[in-house]
Amino acid sequence: MDPGLRIFFQEPPVPRFSETTLAAIKRAVDIVDLAGEYLTLHRAGSRFKALCPFHDDHNPSLELNRERQTFKCWSCGTGGDIFDFVKDIEKVEFPEALRMLAERAGITLETEPRGPQELTGPTRSDLLAIHEWAAGVFARALHDSAEAREYVARRGILPASVERFGLGFAPDGRDWLSGLARKHGHPLPLLEAAGLLVASAEHPSRVHERFRGRLIFPIHDFRGRTIAFGGRILPSAEKRLAEAGLSVAKYLNSPETILFQKRRQLYGADLARAEARHLGWVAVVEGYTDVIAAHQAGLTNVVATLGTALGDDHATSLRRLADRVVLVFDGDEAGQKAADRALPIFLGHELDVRVLCLPEGLDPADFIERRGADEFRRRLDGAIDPMAFLVERARERFDLHSAEGARQAADEVLGLLAKLPLLHKRGIDVKVGHAVNNLATLLRLPPKDRTLVNRLQQLLKSSDGRRIPQMKAVADPAGPAPPAPIRLADLDSTDRWLIDVLLSEPTLVGRLITRVPVGLLKDAPLRAILQACYDLHAEGQVPSFDRVVLRLEDPAVKALAAGLSQPVSDPNQSMLEVVRPGSLEERLAGVLAALAERQRAERLRDLVEALQEADPRVDPDQHRALRQEYFRLLHQRPDPKTLAAS
Repeated sequence: MDPGLRIFFQEPPVPRFSETTLAAIKRAVDIVDLAGEYLTLHRAGSRFKALCPFHDDHNPSLELNRERQTFKCWSCGTGGDIFDFVKDIEKVEFPEALRMLAERAGITLETEPRGPQELTGPTRSDLLAIHEWAAGVFARALHDSAEAREYVARRGILPASVERFGLGFAPDGRDWLSGLARKHGHPLPLLEAAGLLVASAEHPSRVHERFRGRLIFPIHDFRGRTIAFGGRILPSAEKRLAEAGLSVAKYLNSPETILFQKRRQLYGADLARAEARHLGWVAVVEGYTDVIAAHQAGLTNVVATLGTALGDDHATSLRRLADRVVLVFDGDEAGQKAADRALPIFLGHELDVRVLCLPEGLDPADFIERRGADEFRRRLDGAIDPMAFLVERARERFDLHSAEGARQAADEVLGLLAKLPLLHKRGIDVKVGHAVNNLATLLRLPPKDRTLVNRLQQLLKSSDGRRIPQMKAVADPAGPAPPAPIRLADLDSTDRWLIDVLLSEPTLVGRLITRVPVGLLKDAPLRAILQACYDLHAEGQVPSFDRVVLRLEDPAVKALAAGLSQPVSDPNQSMLEVVRPGSLEERLAGVLAALAERQRAERLRDLVEALQEADPRVDPDQHRALRQEYFRLLHQRPDPKTLAAS
């Protein structure tokens, strides 16, 4: 390995962060504002709700508590604080979530954290910095190149759009970027890790520029930070390569890094986010220039994929922008095939999907140039339901006025529905059933014709792998499965309400620490929360909710704590028989009384078992003592002040 690489890629020290720093970050970052950057929120009284991004949600089941700065999904069980939210939605480890939130809060960390995926490479901060530097270099190169500027103008891209999208240019000269990097003190291994330089296949110790002779499109994340680049070869460079007997891809993207996974990114999402949320819908096109042309036309809620087919990850990312999505396909054969691949996937998500197929084989940029922005806007407004789109296409291929043609069309459409990757008995099945009913009406099938119904039943009963219900995993599919959530219904209700009271009024801990041993609680998750409260009290700190959550290491326990005092609809969770409505002091008294009564009942059961096993003829004294203890407890009123560990 090159010595320079060994020096650059060295294992960092294990970071340590004080609870004071973590608490300061939590105070500076509001969880509602944070979640609002990813999800469409709906106010519900003093709280906010949203469709949960961590499973295939059909009703807003994610709840945000601004007072406690927590989130909780009542469907899949995911929950926690701002650190857990960023970890789950960005799919990063805690050190990286901490760094991202510290940056957002404007707080400098004592030590730069790294996640396990970064132990042999640069940090995200390193990569973000080098991408930002490279974006500036490319932008200046475009300004200095008359040839590149002329190509940009010929493509109809206005100077304002060049600035808005940060377009740049990578000259065709070898070692151009690496020379500038050396001049500015940037290590070449960092540029190689960012995908800006590529090692030679013949000489691994030598590197060359990935982008040469290309118009550069910086790719940004939702926060507007440069995380990758796309490059379109200039015609002049393409011609020179062809004359030399070489062929290159017309478009080229950065490789995947810890910053950039192209199946999850959308070009222009940072610029489209505000308008998409304002209008309630977002349009998806295929290319960089299509997005730019749409934005120039005033349609700033348009984004594009990055050279990959539309998939599940894109659907998840689009839900961060709006609940309604218009998929725009080119009118050529490739566009039709793209629609065939995408529609079954998007029908499997809780999105209001519409389809627009452009005529005459035009892409959006060409359509806007030839037909005008107003016509493109009108077409977007008239985008149709996917089923109507599929039937309309079938209408072009088959004679729907004949019974045989109608059946052939139905068979084709149902064949696409069979590719649905997800089924949910209350969600997707309903959507499929509704679609099939509409299909039967549109195809004018006789009421007694059971073809569609029979086919649908076969689809839903099919046991092949395509039809197995699935849940979207929080972690990457290649990584470990997320921990199973802790269900409130599985916890002892008395213990749960004790922790609820304590988290609501942490100053009561002093009255509990000598009365309620940790071992008295039946469930390990609740014991962990109580132990954290007692540890903080022993250190002279008030066990506030924020401090307690920071002490909890198990994500499932943190998610449990986030949802403990929030209302639930399960009647089995009610404690009204034990804790009457009233002040926290009264509720605490009720819980302590319930714990004492539970201990007495358990002790009575133990004594009954002991009496059944004891033989009065063998040991009459022991049997007599057990009987006396049993009758004493049977008539004794439990004392909450005498609780002891079981």
